[in-house]
Amino acid sequence: MKKFSLIFIICLISCQVALSQTNFTAYIFLAEECPVCNYLGKTLQKLSTEYADDITFVAVFPQRRSNIKTASLFKRKYGLSLFTIEIDHDRTITNRYQAAVTPEVVLVNNQDEILYQGRINNSYAAPGRMRHGKVTEDLEVAIKKILTDHPVPKPWPDPIGCYITKR
Repeated sequence: MKKFSLIFIICLISCQVALSQTNFTAYIFLAEECPVCNYLGKTLQKLSTEYADDITFVAVFPQRRSNIKTASLFKRKYGLSLFTIEIDHDRTITNRYQAAVTPEVVLVNNQDEILYQGRINNSYAAPGRMRHGKVTEDLEVAIKKILTDHPVPKPWPDPIGCYITKR
């Protein structure tokens, strides 16, 4: 009987772990000093709260100046408590997805297939130039499509922000 109980408990724990994992990951490339990243911090907080059950949010900091202290301060300042921090000095994640700008989003499934790559929204028309009028929430639209098993049509909108410096 003890053997059966132990197997049941192990199965129960495994099932709970499997159920708690999300099917998608959103890698958000950020830089603490980028004005566009700072402007979109609250939008990212809202999205991560709203979609935490379905998407794992990862804040990727590829800039050499970034470190766990500055990234943690950014995370706390914008209420990104549901984000995992990745300091990407060796550019492993950045190169894998060919990210070039902060902020840039790469949304992947569990097979690491890119389902969306681009901007969070169109609040900036160009670096340093805010757009006036209605904002298109590109990332949220992409998330809703993906969660309802619909592809996000291409071309995906290019991100606008601060360039990730090459080494």
